[in-house]
Amino acid sequence: MISLQAPKMCLSSSKPFSDTPTRLVLYFKAQTHVRIPRLSRRRKMWREEKEMEMNNLRLYMENQHMIQENEKLRKKALLLHQENKVLFSLLQTKNVSLVP
Repeated sequence: MISLQAPKMCLSSSKPFSDTPTRLVLYFKAQTHVRIPRLSRRRKMWREEKEMEMNNLRLYMENQHMIQENEKLRKKALLLHQENKVLFSLLQTKNVSLVP
């Protein structure tokens, strides 16, 4: 059956458009449903990467602090060891002088 109505026309062109969605519209609709989860997955991965970087930085800073504390304790232990050697040698000289 032939329609006697004039086809609907786009304002910007002289070609008629139909009331049914075209393949392009269906393609874009399908793509938006696919891309949104990808985008949220990408954002989640980016957020996790940033959290991982912050954790790594925090652990690095803690490690540096422990290394500094370790060096201070090592120096203190060395001084105590030297003092102990001096005191022990003084004790030995007193013991030697007390023995007849």
